Amino acid sequence: MTIERYLTEHQQGTPRQIFRLLRQGRVTVNERVVDSPLLKLTEADQVAIDGLAVSGRDPQYLLFNKPTGMMDSFAPDAQPGLGSLLNTLDRSRALESLADLPRDWAGLVLASDDQPFLADVASQAWASRLQVQLKGQAAATAVQDWQQVTRDYDQLRDVTTLTGWTTAGLAGLPSLAEQVGPTIRLGFGPLSLSIDLAVGTYRGLFVSETEELEKQLELADESPAED
Repeated sequence: MTIERYLTEHQQGTPRQIFRLLRQGRVTVNERVVDSPLLKLTEADQVAIDGLAVSGRDPQYLLFNKPTGMMDSFAPDAQPGLGSLLNTLDRSRALESLADLPRDWAGLVLASDDQPFLADVASQAWASRLQVQLKGQAAATAVQDWQQVTRDYDQLRDVTTLTGWTTAGLAGLPSLAEQVGPTIRLGFGPLSLSIDLAVGTYRGLFVSETEELEKQLELADESPAED
């Protein structure tokens, strides 16, 4: 059996993720780094990822719909934090989040127990898709740092909903005097917040979502060589 098939059968990620793990030198066989997916294994071989036996890794990739007033952290001193939303099984995981969403904002937060993966994602200059509601017939100029802004005016409530993309540091974006309710992150890079994911809940990423994340990370890895 090849190392690629072994890792696939042991649910260590999608094929694209497994190839990237090998390329990054994170897979070892008998404590020696391997990078070829065609390496043949024997029953006596000890396979590990990031120094942890494959049987104990089982990486998790989670998408949270964070409510306002909650910190986007799993640290014990983050109260209330995302850890309070976890079910019993997931509480045993050494989860971390991107931790870039202000406490008074709501919406999409990515979390995982695969710290190198999170570090790779955090290093990307991916845009966030944000939504804000403003009192009255607000113009898109109210969010000057946003791109591809759409404007939807609700005459009955006299509220304008603005949705757009920004690569600006989220913590540095000011609140608007005419703002009604929190700023909500609906998307981040290739990820989108599911309509059916209620506020204060989470789910695992779909295979298509992890594949797209890995694809975008691969493109970023290749971009320097193209310059």
